[in-house]
Amino acid sequence: EMTVAYAQERVQFGKPIAARQAIQHAIAIMATQVAAARAASDMAGRAIGADGALDAGAIAAAKARASEAAGVCASIAHQTHGAIGFTAEHWLQFLTRRLWAWRDECGNEAFWTRRIGARVLERGADAFWPDIARGDADPAHETLRQEVRAFLATATAHMTPHDRAASWMGHDAEFSRKLAARGWLGMTMPKRLGGHDRSPLDRHVVLEELLAAGAPVAAHWIADRQSAPLVLRFGTPEQIDRAVPGVIRGETYCCIGMSEPDSGSDLAATRTRARKVEGGWRVDGTKLWTTYAHRSTFMVLFCRTDRGDGNTGTRHASTSQFLVDLDTPGITVRPILDLAGEHHFNEVNFEDVFLPDDALIGSEGQGWDQVTSELALERSGPERFLSSITLLIEMIRQLESAPDEMAVRTLGRVTANLIVLRQMSFRVATLLTEGQDAALQATMVKDLGALFEQEIPELARSLVTVEPTLDPADGYAAVLGRTLAAAPSFSLRGGTREILRGIIARG
Repeated sequence: EMTVAYAQERVQFGKPIAARQAIQHAIAIMATQVAAARAASDMAGRAIGADGALDAGAIAAAKARASEAAGVCASIAHQTHGAIGFTAEHWLQFLTRRLWAWRDECGNEAFWTRRIGARVLERGADAFWPDIARGDADPAHETLRQEVRAFLATATAHMTPHDRAASWMGHDAEFSRKLAARGWLGMTMPKRLGGHDRSPLDRHVVLEELLAAGAPVAAHWIADRQSAPLVLRFGTPEQIDRAVPGVIRGETYCCIGMSEPDSGSDLAATRTRARKVEGGWRVDGTKLWTTYAHRSTFMVLFCRTDRGDGNTGTRHASTSQFLVDLDTPGITVRPILDLAGEHHFNEVNFEDVFLPDDALIGSEGQGWDQVTSELALERSGPERFLSSITLLIEMIRQLESAPDEMAVRTLGRVTANLIVLRQMSFRVATLLTEGQDAALQATMVKDLGALFEQEIPELARSLVTVEPTLDPADGYAAVLGRTLAAAPSFSLRGGTREILRGIIARG
């Protein structure tokens, strides 16, 4: 709070330093670290049971993570205050001295991460995720978790670690239909449509287990996570009946038409335009990086709407979204290979495409509000910190026999971070269950989660001497190679790191 106030008051080059993007991003980092420390503290408090029993693992992870956050925040506070904060005349010194002492009380980070890491290696790779996910407060969640694990033990038995490393980019329509048959798609959607009226927390439990197992969820992922909820919230009864039941059955798949060649993260700069004509709209433009458009049924298209009078309003107010059947004439899908040579992305071209009036989602000009609500759903889930989980588990397997001190402490730190990230993500699911706005908290989870996911392959390279490869037959080296190849995307998808930190700073 003191650093934010100082940044707003301190003027340099004619402006408060808080107007500088570099300062905004630095303070956004502080904000995410404070959020992590708060989640760690809350977790430790809950770990002290009513009967006085302690969950020592949770408390150890909380101490390690909060101490790390303290170090980061103190460093940024001093950098932001500059020379004045380095003097005995300013009271920042008292806070940083106290933080230093707190970090070392009852054992510093090295003490606790060593203990956590030793426990991880003692228990082994196969126990890693069950240990992380144990202790659900609601017994019903634990029952659900065990049901999902039993299903996955059979349904994914044929998958290699390399297959599992694809994470939520693995596409298997048959698997999606099996999930639907178990009631694990459309979990929060109305029963009248075939859904199950369950809570976001129930859905969160299922998602965690699917991702931790590396299950191939890409076929239904976008539709179940955000497209169907968007149509349910803003769509007409006809749109809901046309799209949502198929999503719940695992038969209808969706892609997102947001990004464009020239707009990138600046969604409001979209050039794809829908012109009003008799009976509907004519669309021209190009969407890029459209994941699995070549295997999707519908696209939720974000574009500029112009009735032809030249008055398109503000950049945000003149945008709308449409539910587009991808079999519509005039739509062309061109594959784009990623740096591993795999086909997930596509360029989707619209050339004088006619969309009927009933394709418009909600009302004209509502596109920006719809997109922001959609992105909150996209940014908060466990996919934001479990994309590298297969590599982490396989790295533990490699280190079990002969770990060194560096490996033990590194695994302890990674485990503590994962435990706290999971708590933060569950908090977002809780807020959604309560009907609250969780957009800012979701953005923090996304930012911290991307850092965590991208750190795993780099740590794996430093702890296990093996040359990564893209050859699926090469075991651990192939898992490392596949994760390394995917890692650059972790801080791009769902909003780039820079965009997210701007949102956090404004929040």
